[in-house]
This record gives sequence, C-alpha cells and structure tokens, in this order.
Amino acid sequence: MKKFSLLLFSALVAFSIGAQEVQNVSEGTVYLKNKGSDNWYMGIGGGTNLYMTKGENDADASFGDRLGWMGQLEFGRWNSPNWGARVVIDGGNIKHVATGIDPEQNWLGGHVDLMYNIINAWGTYNPDRVYSLIPYLGIGYMYGLDEDWEKPNPDEDLFKNQNQTLNVGLINNFQLSKSVALFVELGWRVMQETFDGSGLGGDFEYDSKFTGTAGIKFGLGGKQDFTPAELMDYNLINDLNSQINRLRAENEELRLRPESCPECPEVEPTTVVNEEVYIPNVVFFRINSATIDKGQQVSIYNTAEYMKANPDAKVNIVAYADAQTGTPEYNWALSEKRARAVADALTNEYGIDSNRISIDWKGDTEQPYAENDWNRVAIFFVD
Repeated sequence: MKKFSLLLFSALVAFSIGAQEVQNVSEGTVYLKNKGSDNWYMGIGGGTNLYMTKGENDADASFGDRLGWMGQLEFGRWNSPNWGARVVIDGGNIKHVATGIDPEQNWLGGHVDLMYNIINAWGTYNPDRVYSLIPYLGIGYMYGLDEDWEKPNPDEDLFKNQNQTLNVGLINNFQLSKSVALFVELGWRVMQETFDGSGLGGDFEYDSKFTGTAGIKFGLGGKQDFTPAELMDYNLINDLNSQINRLRAENEELRLRPESCPECPEVEPTTVVNEEVYIPNVVFFRINSATIDKGQQVSIYNTAEYMKANPDAKVNIVAYADAQTGTPEYNWALSEKRARAVADALTNEYGIDSNRISIDWKGDTEQPYAENDWNRVAIFFVD
C-alpha cells in the first residue's frame, strides 16, 4: 500500500505541474490556459459513515447502529474542463462496534484527490451544464480519538489509531451558477485493521469505511469556466490564399501591358465621378461559435466605412449555421447569436446607429454556400 501511495502521490504532483502547461484538448477543442488564481473553489458538507471491520471482529449489529456522523471541508481547483485536484479535511464519529473494542470512536483525517469529470471528458464541455459526474482517487491519513476528542492511551503498537488511507469515490455535482454548486458524494476508503484497536499483534489486514456526504461549493473569485482557443479556420486560409494568387496573376498581366499606345485614337478626358460602391461582405465563424475572430473584423470595418460614406444606407445582417453540425433547434439559436454579435460590433465598435441595422437568422434551413463549412456565416445585405 505504501508503494502504491507513493506512486499515486507522484502522479498528483506531476499532474499539477503538467496541467499548467497544457490546458485541455477534448473533442478537437483546445482551451486557453487560465490564470493561477482562476477555477478555485471551497466546499463544505456533512453526512454519515459506516466503518467495516473484518473477520472475527465483525459485530452482530444492525445497519443503523453502525452509522456514524461526519463533516468535511475541501479546497480544490479545476486545471482543465476534465481534470482537477482537491484537498479534503474531514472528521466525525464511527460506530464500528467490533468485539471487545470501544463501541464508538471519533476521528480526524484528510486526503488529497485527483478528480476526473466524465461528462466533459467523454462528451463536450458546456459551462452551463447542471449535472456532472466526477470520480476521484487519492491518498490520505486518519487519526483516531476517543469519545472526548482526546488522544487515546498510548499502545505499544505504533499503528493503532493512525493509518494511511486509500480513497476512491464519486461526486455528483449540481451547478446552480458559475460560482455555486450542490454536491452529493459517495466515498470508500481503506485503512489498516489496527485503526480501530483490533487486530493488534496479528497479520496486517485492512478495514474500510463507506462515506456519504452532501453540501455546497463556492467559487473563490476569479474565472470559473474555460474559454476555447480561437484556432485558424483552414478553409478560410485557403480561400484567402486563392484570392491572393488571383490578384498576383492579374497584377502580372497588367505589368506586361504597354505603358503607352501611340496608334490609339485620342480620347477626350471625361469627368470622373467618385461613387462609393458596396461590395458584399461576409463574416465566417468557427464551428459552434458566435465569437467574431480578429481576421473577420475587416468585413465589419468595410461595411461600417461604406455606411459612414453613405448616410442613407441601411444594412440587413442574415446569419446561418451549417447543416452537418448540431440539431435544427440548436443551429437556429446559434445563427441568431451570430447575427446579434455582428450587429453589436457595428454599433459598439464603429458607431453605426442601431436604427440603420436589421438582423435575420436562418439556422440551417438555408445554405447559401455549397461548401458546408462556409455556411457558418453572417452576410451583409445593404439597402
């Protein structure tokens, strides 16, 4: 057990260091690394525990007679949507009623655990999700006290009333807001049989204890969620490269044309009329996102400049979602968010009057482009 505990402790240390460098990659999504002060929480709760003795020390007692009370205080941090670690301080009363042993004892303990959010890891991360299932694995230590919470009489066996523990369990987490959650936790810990005073002088055997607690958790300031990294859309990059190559080819063709044409007839100079012409602009989005990438801001800027030069012009923003991702209901709501994000950018960043802007959204009911990925888009239509 000591070798296993040392190995587990080393893994916890390695996790805490390594998680600072790589935040998380899940379902193809990379998350930005948060500050060291983010994603901390504190939890407090209470419940019951059932101490299980072994062999001949098992007492003939009812289930209810063997239940004791306990409380716990914990501090933890989520290093990514999938992985976290915590420190738990707990204590309470056990009614092991082992033959020939004091029927009740009090105890204090603590353990360090590695936590794993199954739903985020096996599904997709959603900061607004209410329920999460979180298994944990850790190591700890328990110290036994008598009924008056005092140190028991010393015994020649050094292991009596203080043991290392191995802890496993499941946390059912119910998120009420980004900073407040309720939890119901079921745990199991293993310790040497000598903890309760039985088995002294014999072979090393192990007792165990089942725990059940419920309580509340609070965020300790700072950010409590995770932000997906804004990765480049390679379809957009290829499209821009194609445009660059086309312009280079046109420029080369113009360079080869003669600078003058002596044979050409004289053409009377005409008055050049400068007229602003609007070229339709589009804003492309990443999958499952209504956030405007920096590379897409140029389309909003061009539209804003046109509207400033043409005070009577109005713009209608129509947003879409691609048909191969998500459900129709989800895509409908997502396209609305995209339309509103572009309209807000025109108003808040470029000072365009909101009365000159209208929005519409189509979800995946219409697909303006044959390329599926291009339909994660908002298109400007100027009246």
